[in-house]
Amino acid sequence: METKQATLEIDGQTITLPVITGADGRRAVNIANLAEKTGLLVYDPALNNVAITRSAITWIDSKNGKLYYRGYDVADLVEHSTFVETSYLLSNGELPDAEQYASYSDKLSKHSMIHESMKNFFDSFPGDAHPLAILATMVTALSSYYPQTYEEHIKSGIDLKARLLAKVRTLAAWSYKKSIGQPVIYPRDELLYCSNFLNMMFALPVEPYVTPPEHERILNQILILYSDHEQNVATSTVTMVGSTRANLFVSINAGISAMWGAREANYNVLTRPMLETMLNHRMTPEQFFEKFIKGEETLKSPAFGHRKYESEDPRATISRRLFHKYLEAHPQAKDDPIVQKALEVEEFMLGHPFFQKVGQYPNLDFYSALIFRLMGVPANMNNVIRVIGKLSGWLAHWQEQRDGEQKSMRPQQIYTGSAPRVLRPRS
Repeated sequence: METKQATLEIDGQTITLPVITGADGRRAVNIANLAEKTGLLVYDPALNNVAITRSAITWIDSKNGKLYYRGYDVADLVEHSTFVETSYLLSNGELPDAEQYASYSDKLSKHSMIHESMKNFFDSFPGDAHPLAILATMVTALSSYYPQTYEEHIKSGIDLKARLLAKVRTLAAWSYKKSIGQPVIYPRDELLYCSNFLNMMFALPVEPYVTPPEHERILNQILILYSDHEQNVATSTVTMVGSTRANLFVSINAGISAMWGAREANYNVLTRPMLETMLNHRMTPEQFFEKFIKGEETLKSPAFGHRKYESEDPRATISRRLFHKYLEAHPQAKDDPIVQKALEVEEFMLGHPFFQKVGQYPNLDFYSALIFRLMGVPANMNNVIRVIGKLSGWLAHWQEQRDGEQKSMRPQQIYTGSAPRVLRPRS
């Protein structure tokens, strides 16, 4: 809604710019026509002060430490919903009724198979290929099997978003199987979404596998927590690529590729390597964090805090509760040295005034890494599982942008190179 205006004075000229007010009360100056009117650009290399879209999907209430999907508190969704239901909510704007939920769940079950010829693609990867690299490539390969536009598929009754959400767990599980040299396991229609994924990851042709009910439930909850978080790096990447009207699969590949970045998922302090370092060197949390507390180094890690929140990230609070609830039900898990050290780090950070002052605490990535470990998920699959969760949000943003008036994104630059020079040919 644009009801107020901001005034910009430059070189004796006064320009009025409309002010947009969001449903959350946050305001933004609309500079869409600034260059056209004045020749001026806005310089913000990190885009931290730039709203690139209007979205009705997710709201981070940073002051009160809340996260809402389509208006629903994520804490309530984690407690009372499922990942499938939450995915429907994100894409469609409303929670499904019983009939809609059954239909959507059926779509995800019936379309979890991938074309048999795609098995040959998996054989082309080297044995030590990272599962995330395989997954990104295979998602793009799906575009070869759905060559028409998204709109053409919709007219034919084919929901590409649902099909991709159905197939991504198969591709993810098969990527893992390929990385460890095991035969792939086919999806089973009678299994629930998360149970199906875990079965494809851990089952073997020579012996049956039964998904522990608590694993199915906690994976649902973790995927909900990862589903969306406004315009983070990966989501914005999907949005930018999608603005070119690129097909769904290529756009999602861009989001997966963004997950490789060191600033997105590989800071210098990660949960498991950090805990292993402390164990290998017999370090207490006090010893490990001393250099950060003294200011000798800056603590940069995706496992601690979140700058979008003035208080604690609600996903950290929720995942902490899920982790401790799991430990209560499985007390033998505390015998794991990694878990023991993690509990020491948690107690130290939550009780130390330094971390309280700087707003750093064990967050969703810290606890999800531990939960995945307790479920038997190898560390190199952590980001792959995060992708499955994030996909539900990416699909919603991709659809919202495609339905809207978004033009191709075309960032500008401030040139700092040489002035025009004369080329003097060699004689």
